[in-house]
Amino acid sequence: MKTTRPLAISLMLGLVAGAAGLTQAASSSKAAFQNDLVGQIDYIQKQVMDLAEAVPQDKYNWRPGPGVRSVAEVYLHIAYGNYGIGKAATGKTPPASSGFGPDRNKWDTQTTDKAAIKKILEASFAWVKDGFKNVPDKDLDKKVTFFGHEMSTRAAMMVVANHDAEHLGQSIAYARSNKITPPWSKKE
Repeated sequence: MKTTRPLAISLMLGLVAGAAGLTQAASSSKAAFQNDLVGQIDYIQKQVMDLAEAVPQDKYNWRPGPGVRSVAEVYLHIAYGNYGIGKAATGKTPPASSGFGPDRNKWDTQTTDKAAIKKILEASFAWVKDGFKNVPDKDLDKKVTFFGHEMSTRAAMMVVANHDAEHLGQSIAYARSNKITPPWSKKE
């Protein structure tokens, strides 16, 4: 419990600091929301990528129990969410080279190779952030349907950051279960 509290505080301070810096830069510009959101996704991406690097290849098949995603599957699921939720929010189709398709289970189990997964993650983060940067302010209130729910484009865009943060937390728990300290926690 002692290591969880500093980690949570560190995560929250990092998110607030990232948002504060971007808010000052973006507040007077059009696309202030988009810039702030991309800043949050940048912060989460760095932690996901740092953790993906810290986890040894031989742990990418580890899962906490039967029927639960493995380490590799969690990272691939983050990438799938970036493409799928990003597509729902922006209406843009991920590039064919991404391999993104409708079968989430097939996507999540496509590989356990650490280097390949890191490339997939990088490409998905780059794609979703680029898409969000290019959403015009006038489209933020446009209604989109996401998993049967109607919401604004803005709300659907926020789901990406929430989804990424949720699975970052899952990845942290997986790492700690395998006695791997997240790199940013080693500094505390």
